[in-house]
Amino acid sequence: MAEALCTYIENDRPFLGICLGLQLLFDSSEENGPVNGLGLIPGVVGRFNSLNGFRVPHIGWNALQIAKDSEILDDIGDRHVYFVHSYRAMPSNDNKEWVSSTCNYGDDFIASIRRGNVHAVQFHPEKSGGKIFVLLMLVFLY
Repeated sequence: MAEALCTYIENDRPFLGICLGLQLLFDSSEENGPVNGLGLIPGVVGRFNSLNGFRVPHIGWNALQIAKDSEILDDIGDRHVYFVHSYRAMPSNDNKEWVSSTCNYGDDFIASIRRGNVHAVQFHPEKSGGKIFVLLMLVFLY
């Protein structure tokens, strides 16, 4: 299944990953591992550092810092979105061309990626309010 999904994505077919769907695109994850990801985006998905006083898992509403033309996030603007996760991907020079938004929870982490028809978000649009979910899905589907 991983090979079929990689081929689909590499052919620039429409793809929308949500939460774990974003994390799986990276080289590897420390969750239950280390385990290999699909290797489409350089980087390792690691656990949030709880030593900085922030609770893990990260549960709640946060604003996005939109880094570039994200397409599916353009109509969301500065609205807050809902996150539920203990692991995150960190922005780096190796993956910066993929990063369309970040969020800060102790440190900056990747909140969304976009490259061609490939989109993925760490937050949960379905839990972020009807308007955000509808805006995101309308742009993705049309």
